[in-house]
Amino acid sequence: MKITEIVRKKTYYEVHAGNAVYEIDGELLRQYHMQEGENLDEDTLEELHQKSRFRRAYRRACYLLDDRDYSYCMMYQKLMHTYQDKNLCIKVMEQLMQCGAIDDRRYAKKFAEYLVERKHYGTYRVRQELLRKGIDKELTEQCVQNFEEQSLEYLPEVLAKKYGSQLTDPEDFKTREKVIAGMTRLGYDYFSIKKAVE
Repeated sequence: MKITEIVRKKTYYEVHAGNAVYEIDGELLRQYHMQEGENLDEDTLEELHQKSRFRRAYRRACYLLDDRDYSYCMMYQKLMHTYQDKNLCIKVMEQLMQCGAIDDRRYAKKFAEYLVERKHYGTYRVRQELLRKGIDKELTEQCVQNFEEQSLEYLPEVLAKKYGSQLTDPEDFKTREKVIAGMTRLGYDYFSIKKAVE
């Protein structure tokens, strides 16, 4: 196929050949000495196109991981949003898992620890947040169990800090129910909250 035009984009080059446009990064373009007017077979162009897209997607994932940790599901969704190519995204995710850059076990432990120690969430809320981030049920349950006691230790402190000033009248059942509802939203169970309030 004859290369009719090479157009520079931000992170790659568009190589026009026949009726198709191939996205090829600069390194591969130089390596294959591509120039306008040159002939290259369609299979080679397609292979270089796929290779370039993989490199860009992988670099993008590494760039995102420099900023913070991601679960498998979160990173996959980010890549799919940008590249909209299931096979490409799965290949990138496999590579990221292989080198240890994506590890749901590590992510779930760190995130659960953050939710309990910094946000002072109860285990119900921790469970919801982990599942929302795409962590599977079994791993979520393991994490929640590991932080159950620690979460309950924070309950009196959180209750006193957030609602201590409102719980002055033992006969004010309306306020008491509002406080219990608020603490339930933070993920603590009803009986533990009631005990702490009393």
